[in-house]
Amino acid sequence: QSLQTLVIKGFMTSFSRCCVAHPKSGAKPMTLPYSPPTWAQHLLSPKYGRVALAHLPTPVMPWACPELADLGVEWFIKRDDMTGNELSGNKARKLEFLMADALGNGCDSVCTIGGVQSNHCRATAAAARLVGLEPHLVLVLPNRDLDKEVGLSGNLLIDRMLGAKLHFAAGSDYLKYGGDLGAMDKLNAAAVAKLKLRGQKPYVVPVGGTTPIGTWGYLAAVEELRQQQMQQLAPEFDVIVCACGSGGTTAGIALGLRLAGLGSALHAVNVQHQPE
Repeated sequence: QSLQTLVIKGFMTSFSRCCVAHPKSGAKPMTLPYSPPTWAQHLLSPKYGRVALAHLPTPVMPWACPELADLGVEWFIKRDDMTGNELSGNKARKLEFLMADALGNGCDSVCTIGGVQSNHCRATAAAARLVGLEPHLVLVLPNRDLDKEVGLSGNLLIDRMLGAKLHFAAGSDYLKYGGDLGAMDKLNAAAVAKLKLRGQKPYVVPVGGTTPIGTWGYLAAVEELRQQQMQQLAPEFDVIVCACGSGGTTAGIALGLRLAGLGSALHAVNVQHQPE
């Protein structure tokens, strides 16, 4: 019997269907109350619910992969790349809860951080504009590029089209602070402090949107998958595989699988610069 494996497909790199929203362009997405699944009701639930940003549920589809046929694995893909291109796959699930929390706390802007071509930053800028908040992106650059025009390539084009305020941080400062996720948090905090001095009330989104609130995105995704299995829209999987950067997606899936009593093993593939 073949091993049934589900791959969580995170994002698409194509912008062929990307749409850009301006805060004055029309109706905003609805903020909805969120009721946790029964297996998660003992957890501290999101106070302000979620904003309907993502196209959910995403389908589970079989994946024909002849090059891996000799492994004896039956592959499936959870098509989280279909949550909405401008919101970049798995990030849309987290941002639904993060943007609701920002609005509920009366913030007027959002500040997050990533590399110069960060999908997370682009997705956060899109989500912020959709709910009427001003996006601020801290982009980490090599020192040699700090005095250069970064241009309009890739995600930078979308960032600028969204009217995101770009703040550039030196790669040397990133390394000075430890060259890890904690270093990104410190650089982000410095930008947030400047915004507060200007009288703004920014909502802080760490790299990858990984916070306890953001983790609810993939707790909810586990319940979505469980419902699909109950409706026979997906099989029961032996193994689930996902990418792991800042860890929020992995944490949500791991906790969800444990609490929901699903028997799938979880394998998270490290996509950071270094194994540590």
